[in-house]
Amino acid sequence: MPVWLRKTLVVLITVFTLGTVSPPPHLLADSDKSTNTESAENYIETKNITTPQIENDPEPDFHTLPWQEIAATYEDTEDLQEAFVTYTVIQATEQTRQKFGERIESRRGEEFRSVILPKIEETITYLSSELDEETMRNLIISDHPTKGKGEKIFHIKNAATGMDVFRLHVRRENPPGKGHWFSFHYHDARDDFASHHELGSIYWDRNTPPNWMS
Repeated sequence: MPVWLRKTLVVLITVFTLGTVSPPPHLLADSDKSTNTESAENYIETKNITTPQIENDPEPDFHTLPWQEIAATYEDTEDLQEAFVTYTVIQATEQTRQKFGERIESRRGEEFRSVILPKIEETITYLSSELDEETMRNLIISDHPTKGKGEKIFHIKNAATGMDVFRLHVRRENPPGKGHWFSFHYHDARDDFASHHELGSIYWDRNTPPNWMS
């Protein structure tokens, strides 16, 4: 039975009997069901209209993009610094793996990431907090660790001045009777790179380690 006809019959029965006779239950049930269905449909339509689909901006690729392109996507200074720390830690991870080479990486790579890398993150967090926003946006991280026995992992320089602000190095040490060690440290521009700021050491073996990147 059409909805409008059911409603009409309910009204007529109530009026002509002065309310002494209730409309048949099936009329009331159908009417309520119809009303509930219409309400549900209206609610669903309303929800579909008023709930927009929000698409988040994609995160920049910290593994492939240069820092200056990543920095351009951040407006807030605090977010910019956090992004720079993340970017630098990724660079430290990847460039140290490259410097180690397959033989050293397979034996000491995990120890570097668990012992030394957190200290690099702490250091970069502190040093970057002392930089102004313009300097931070202009930083460039080198991407060519030295081979052989050279110490360099990467340097960070200010592209606007061409001057280094931070240098991450690893030195080979062989103290008498204690085997061979890899000593991680950094230099920074605050003292004109004069001091070795120690980050920690990793023991290799009593035998001489292979050259870097071998």
